[in-house]
Amino acid sequence: MPLFGNIFSPKKTPPRKSASLSNLHTLDRSTREIELGLEYGSPVMNIGGQSLKFEDGQWISESTAETHLIQKELEDVRTNARRKK
Repeated sequence: MPLFGNIFSPKKTPPRKSASLSNLHTLDRSTREIELGLEYGSPVMNIGGQSLKFEDGQWISESTAETHLIQKELEDVRTNARRKK
């Protein structure tokens, strides 16, 4: 019989509590936006007085963002026109 007990059989740990009691993770994006007023847009940052915006996996300057958007819309119109032919 050991004097200080069996040190090689640790006590069972209690079960963990739930990670989150919030139900926000179950809501879809549109419901979260309506309920919480969250608007998710493209990330924007200012470095050295120049504003950069993250679109389509690339950082572009705000001045070229409008040009990029126009070019993208033009490409969409062209592909739609080709599909109709």
